[in-house]
Parts: sequence; C-alpha cells; structure tokens
Amino acid sequence: MAAGENTHPLLLGVIADDLTGGLELASMLVARGIPTSLSVGTGRPAKVEMAHIIALKSRVIPVDQAVQSAMSALDILLDHGARQIFFKYCATFDSTPAGNIGPCAEAIMERLGVEKALFVPALCETRRTVFQGHMFGGAELLGESPKRFDPLTPMTDSNLARVLQAQSRRSVGLVDYTVVDKGPEAIRASIHDQAERSGKSLFIADTLYEHHLAALARAAADMHLLTGNSSVAAHLPPVWLEQGLASEPSTIRLAGVDGPGAALVGSVAPQSAAQLTEFARDNPACTLDIARAYTGHDLVAEARQFAAAAIADGRSFAISTALPQERIDALQAEHGRLEIAARAEEILSEIAKAIVLDLGVRRLVVAGGETSGAIVRALGISDVQPGPYREPGFSRAVATQPFPIALMLKSGKLGSLDLFASALDDMRRPIVEEPILTRWPPKG
Repeated sequence: MAAGENTHPLLLGVIADDLTGGLELASMLVARGIPTSLSVGTGRPAKVEMAHIIALKSRVIPVDQAVQSAMSALDILLDHGARQIFFKYCATFDSTPAGNIGPCAEAIMERLGVEKALFVPALCETRRTVFQGHMFGGAELLGESPKRFDPLTPMTDSNLARVLQAQSRRSVGLVDYTVVDKGPEAIRASIHDQAERSGKSLFIADTLYEHHLAALARAAADMHLLTGNSSVAAHLPPVWLEQGLASEPSTIRLAGVDGPGAALVGSVAPQSAAQLTEFARDNPACTLDIARAYTGHDLVAEARQFAAAAIADGRSFAISTALPQERIDALQAEHGRLEIAARAEEILSEIAKAIVLDLGVRRLVVAGGETSGAIVRALGISDVQPGPYREPGFSRAVATQPFPIALMLKSGKLGSLDLFASALDDMRRPIVEEPILTRWPPKG
C-alpha cells in the first residue's frame, strides 16, 4: 500500500493545534474501536485510517503561520476524502486576544464553504464545564484559576464568547444549557434561528454534563465542521455505528516496549510539578535552571551526564526545565515570554535526542503540549500508533521510526500524581483489550 493511502473511508479528519491533545483524541477514538492514525506536522501521512489526526504545533505561533499550517493540514485531509473535519483545541480554550482559535476556525470554514460552526471546549470528566458561556474548572471560573498565570496563553477572561469574539471577524452566539439539555434537534434549531435572526456564525456551547457532550456530538454528526476539545468527538463513534458508517470494532492491540525510561518535563502547570515531586521520591530527578543557559553553561551536557549515570544504575529518571512561577516571571521579563519558552523547548529537545539516540532510552513520558511537539519533531517522529484512552492525561502510543519508542505525551495540567512512574511501567506491557462501545468516559 502506498504511503498515505486510505485503509478505510475517512470519517473524521482532525486538525489538532498541539500534539498532546491530538494524541488524547486519537486514544479516545481507539478506545471506542475506531481505527485511528496520527501524523505529526503537514508531511504525507504513512497511513490514513477511519479517523486521522494531524497534530500541529500551532497554538502559540503567530496567527498567519497558524492559519497556514491549519490550511495545509486541511488540504491533506480533504485529499483523503474526509467526511467531517474536526478542529481540536484545548479544553481551557488556550489562546490570546489575537488567536489562534478564531482565525484558524474561520479559515477552515471559508475553505469548506460552511457558514456556522459549534465550539465545544468542555471536558466534563475533569469538571471543565461551560455555563452561560463562561468556563469553569470545578467551582472556579477560568479567569480566577491557575490558568491566568499560563506563561504562553494566560486565560484571564472566563467568558468564552467574549474571548472568541475578540479573535474573530464573524459574530459569536451561545447555545445555552437549557437548549443543550433538550437534545440534538433543539441544538440545531437554536443555531439556525440565531444565524437567521442575528447573523451569528460561531456558537459557544454550554456544556455541564457528559450527556450534553453526547447531545452536541449528535447535533453536529452531519455537519462538515465541528470544533472543540477531544471529549465531544469521543461521542461520535456510537452515531457512526447507528448510521452504518462504521462496523463493529475488533480487538485493540498496542505493542509493549522495554528499555530505559525517562520523563522530560517542560510544563510549568502545578499538576506537572506535583507529579515530578512524586516521581522524585523514588527515582533520580533534576531541574535545569534555564537562566544558566544565558551565562554559557551547557545544560544539555549536564543533563546527558545525569541521564547516563541513572541508566548505568538501572534507574528511570526525570529531567525538568520547569522553574517556580516567580523565577519564570523574572526570566520572561528579562528575555521575553516566547524566547524563554523556545529556549526551554530547544534544550529539552536536544536532551531528548541525546538520551534516545545516544543512550538508548526507549520509554519516554513528556509533560507539556508545546514541549511534546518540539521533542517528537526533534526525534524525527512523523507517525505514531495510538493506544486506547485510560483517563485524562494518560494516552500511550508507539512510534516506530527509527526504532520502536513507547510514548506518553501529556498535557501539563492532567494526570494522576503517580503518572510518570505508572506510565513508564505500563509501557512495558502490550495492550490487548476490547473496545468501549457504550460506557463513556471509561471508569476503572
């Protein structure tokens, strides 16, 4: 079969604005029995399954570059006959007043010739919900949560309709919870009525419960474009089965990989810091001070020496560039926000190449969406086989080029405290299990 040839009709073509989110969605679809492939960047995919995710690194790059990469990804998916396009972004709507969610969505709409699009960022499983257009994390408004301190996309406004409107040329409307609660027909009617009466084109969807996500997925199942977080797209497979678009799924399989294990942490999220602290109780871990890179210190060489010692001792290890918030603030003030982020990614990418290509690491956990994208590209990985979804922040995969590497690429803010150690251990074992056809999200 030629590279990039479809092995199934392409029901869902996904443009993901970062790698961890793309892998999360791929894992959710795999768990529901949908043959799913994932490629990194806009090169030709090695294989295109029933769902195909193109994972970009476009969340925080300049708007024009983000739009260009989204259009390149869209062209690939349309060339493979995608029935529906899904534009995937973060559950906390990570963006700035300039974009990139609104501009990319509008560019996709124009290319597809569609006039209306739903925006469903909620992840009810982690209590990230939307009420009256405002995003909550549990009982906390987004703009009052730790997300307001994000070094790249500080989210200081909880009103997603207002956030999206600031980025967009088209008018933003709201499908409120009373409508969503009535089901798919009411959702479609509300969109139609708002478009006809007041010219609305972009619709933030209130989402309080998992059954709201299911209703929104059903309402959008025949739309050419849907946008949101992974959680809404995870409710599409049952609709495809009912419509006869997908057949009963077969057993899920993912190979286990042995060899040295490591965790690389670029995320500054509190959850990643807590996970690193937990891992360091029983495993060697070091945190690199990025400021020393500006005074001539070779942080990559230091990290390589640390890693070599741990591997010689038969230990898994962790290396982090995530400093306390006050240190990050000072560095950003001195060198610039994007410069510090880019330098940290560059250092961790060079470390990844050293430990994988030179020291033989074959099991790798990476914490942070932007960091994950940078490291995977540095390693020359263009296609991965996703494993089934377990829980938020736990999505296994295996890359086969240039040799098998087990991967866990996690969002900084997700995952259990013991995730680093448990994921590295789990990677050794092959996965053979039946898909989840009804119960979602999975429990236990």
